[in-house]
Amino acid sequence: MKLEAGQVAVVTGGASGIGFAIAEALAARGVNLAIADIETAALESAVESLSSKGVEVMGESVDVASADAVSAFAAKVTGRFGTPQLLFNNAGVGGGGPIAELKLDDWRWVLGVNLNGVIHGLDAFLSDMMAAGKPAHVVNTASVAGLVCEAWMGPYNASKFAVVAISETMARELAESNVGVSVLCPGFVDTKIAESARNAPAGAAISEPPAEMGDLLAELLAGGQKPEQTAARVVEAIESGELYILTHPELNPQIEQRIEAIRSALPKP
Repeated sequence: MKLEAGQVAVVTGGASGIGFAIAEALAARGVNLAIADIETAALESAVESLSSKGVEVMGESVDVASADAVSAFAAKVTGRFGTPQLLFNNAGVGGGGPIAELKLDDWRWVLGVNLNGVIHGLDAFLSDMMAAGKPAHVVNTASVAGLVCEAWMGPYNASKFAVVAISETMARELAESNVGVSVLCPGFVDTKIAESARNAPAGAAISEPPAEMGDLLAELLAGGQKPEQTAARVVEAIESGELYILTHPELNPQIEQRIEAIRSALPKP
């Protein structure tokens, strides 16, 4: 799909990190923006910054874990812009710890945002995008954690594997349609995902990771890819019609190792 001025993009989690970088990259192409985020102050700042790029921007405080909230957001987007051509189901949170020690609230929170947020976005926008008949594209943000598993990240891994599965299914189902599909699977990117607990539901019993684990994650993220680099890769993948958007070649051996482990376990005919 070719990105063109005047198109409309919806970006959840669009006020910071990868989402904001994607919105900036789209604004540079003249794409109008509807961004959703749960953080009001960051959202207001993002709308002000993006509006200075010469495109139309609307921002809405939305908890993507709520189907009603996403549906209401979609109605406002459609009322202002009509049916969008681009949908970025990007909002996400981190969270984890040893599975044996996790609380149910950990699972509910992470799956609610990372998985249900994608489902709610698709429910609210996809059918209209298809019915419009114009070239369109959906990007679901997963993670390299949707391709390989590390310890102490059970809810996060589960959510991201599910987003990859949804995206692969969509790619098969929509192969002959006007809607293209990509799934973004980045490695470490310099964002605030390690501070996700700041947005956890009030009163939820969210596990705190061991201090050494939190410190290591913060260090890895700070040294990670810049969001602008990730966003540039996303734009490239949309225009070239790629399903898998991978960003960190240094992680290739881990992905290949998992593929080889599955291949070696295949039953002999």
